[in-house]
Amino acid sequence: MKRRARMQCVWLLASVIALVSLPGCAKIKVVDRTSTNVLPVMESEAAANTDKHDLAVLAIDFDPPLEYEQLVTSKEGITLLVAVENSGSNNENNVAVQAELSTDDGQTVILSDESLITSIAPGEITIVRFKSQSDIPYRSAYQLKVSVGPVTGEARITNNQKSYDLYITQPE
Repeated sequence: MKRRARMQCVWLLASVIALVSLPGCAKIKVVDRTSTNVLPVMESEAAANTDKHDLAVLAIDFDPPLEYEQLVTSKEGITLLVAVENSGSNNENNVAVQAELSTDDGQTVILSDESLITSIAPGEITIVRFKSQSDIPYRSAYQLKVSVGPVTGEARITNNQKSYDLYITQPE
């Protein structure tokens, strides 16, 4: 069987996964690499003293979901969805959200994009969409990093980013 390394135009991992003619069904695995360590002492104390400003990246998803059959038939491409929460007590404005796809353990950046949340209220969760932009070279593994920029006065910033390993494997 012959494999082509040409990809459909999609953003982040989803762009990598949509192989035009991969025989059989590829398996796609997303692994959250984000550290769940306890807050550093200084950050923990600062967070206890003020919770007025606190943004967090909650999770990511893809539209359509990362299922091979849907990816190869999608004419619209794939959209990366990033859920951002304002768990502070103040309205936040002009919040930057970044997404970066890389290979070689983050050494080679393939795509990088930024979006702006105009306003996010306390307790609100906003979904930021990164739409397909360009062709991605085929690799069996990618790293995806999503982050929300800290706002003035934000003490707890360890929840401002998440990192994922994305693996594409052949069926067994």
